Amino acid sequence: MTKFGQVNAYNDSTGLATIHYVRPDACDKCGACGMGSKTGSIDLIAECKEGDWVRVELPDERFITASALAYGLPLLGFLLGLFLGYFLSDSNELWAIFGSIFGLGLCMLALKINEKRIAGKPEWSPHVVAVYQTKPDLAEIGCSGPM
Repeated sequence: MTKFGQVNAYNDSTGLATIHYVRPDACDKCGACGMGSKTGSIDLIAECKEGDWVRVELPDERFITASALAYGLPLLGFLLGLFLGYFLSDSNELWAIFGSIFGLGLCMLALKINEKRIAGKPEWSPHVVAVYQTKPDLAEIGCSGPM
């Protein structure tokens, strides 16, 4: 996933840049930006200065894995708890509800533990891959524009 934006604020002592990004209208068909929200902001450590334009990337395979973990694992825990609670209690719906809540909670706890473990790893974090002094055109940032 690729985002392109402008540095709105930069802290020299920490190296933390606040980047505001806007998905260009020409990117509607490209898909390289993940086809996400048109605007947003992110704080990253980067070598740049206020007013610079930057390209921020998160490897696609990491983005897909993170999305699958964030949405798929809780759903799996919920459904597994639901069915186990239902069938192990001779079709008692109350136990199915308790089982689903327990399964969901267990998976959320597993995600929280996993998040703390991988939070500092650079391969799981977005990073600045290019810095531009002036706003580049779409070809310079690697976007083919409308097809």
